[in-house]
Amino acid sequence: MDASSFDYDLPQSFIAQEKSDPRDASRLFHVDLTSGEERREHLRFRDLPSILSEGDVLVMNRSKVIPARIPVSKQTGGRAEVLLLEERPEGWEALVGGKGLKEGMTLSTGDGTTHIHLERNISQGRYSITFSGPAREDLIKWLSAYGRMPTPPYIKGNLRKPDTYQTIYAKEDGSVAAPTAGLHFTDQLMSRLREVGVILCEIVLHVGYGTFAPIRSDRIEDHRMEQERYWIPPESRKVLDEAVMDAGRGRYRIWPVGTTAMRTLETAYDRAGNCIAPSGRSSLYITPGYEFKIGYKGFMTNFHLPRSTPLLLVSAFWNRERLLDAYEEAKRTGYRFYSLGDSMAIRRRR
Repeated sequence: MDASSFDYDLPQSFIAQEKSDPRDASRLFHVDLTSGEERREHLRFRDLPSILSEGDVLVMNRSKVIPARIPVSKQTGGRAEVLLLEERPEGWEALVGGKGLKEGMTLSTGDGTTHIHLERNISQGRYSITFSGPAREDLIKWLSAYGRMPTPPYIKGNLRKPDTYQTIYAKEDGSVAAPTAGLHFTDQLMSRLREVGVILCEIVLHVGYGTFAPIRSDRIEDHRMEQERYWIPPESRKVLDEAVMDAGRGRYRIWPVGTTAMRTLETAYDRAGNCIAPSGRSSLYITPGYEFKIGYKGFMTNFHLPRSTPLLLVSAFWNRERLLDAYEEAKRTGYRFYSLGDSMAIRRRR
């Protein structure tokens, strides 16, 4: 399929630069397909309990974004930047931006004593790097002082509150991009959901740079997803095993919160409802025509970039033409797009 089929025009003014305050004041575009006819309504995210039912399972990615963007300087005084991608046994894999970089160079950081060594050029600006300075177990604490949140380039400048780019339930350090569909939740909303009998179920997928990398090939089939580490905690697996089996019997309960939660479930479970891979690395690429292994009640997501893999996944779950039409309606009615913008809930089963 031609990648241009997933293009749409979005003026800069529609791209959210700050999160709604409070978070659950963001708008919610609800698409209900359960009657056989499409019904759309415009809500607030705090209205979420009105479209969920007792026993529904919200699957939420509790991965935490690390301040992975590190400003550095070369020995010549020139500036560069290191974006940590993933920790490896031998060090870190990182995307390093700057002129004249090569293997063996040492870069200085803002604390005056910590240095980053470019050990091996992997490809296209990616290096295997090591740190001299903080001990390995202290690196996250060091990053909190000297690193910056790895916000996407369409968010201009630094966020006034760095935690804006973090879900309130984030626990496991490791992501370099936020699982943005979860940014709308507040403590008060989560309490209300529990009161009406909704089950909040946590998984972990450490979101990598590749999740939001644009599709640069002309055909979507030529794009390749990068691997990302995931796992399903034992307490969550018990809930999910039951809910997946219920879906196989025609009782639909599962709502993934975001594309990362969806890809984790589709990687971990087989078509018979068995959890065959509760942990591992996923490079699952979901495009239109994909046959979902699990019967989902619905799906929660944000408004995504043109030619992006999340946009293709949502198109696979619903319908490309109807999705892009909904995006046009969202623009006409003033929705805010991308990571810090508004959200969409697509319900397709009772």
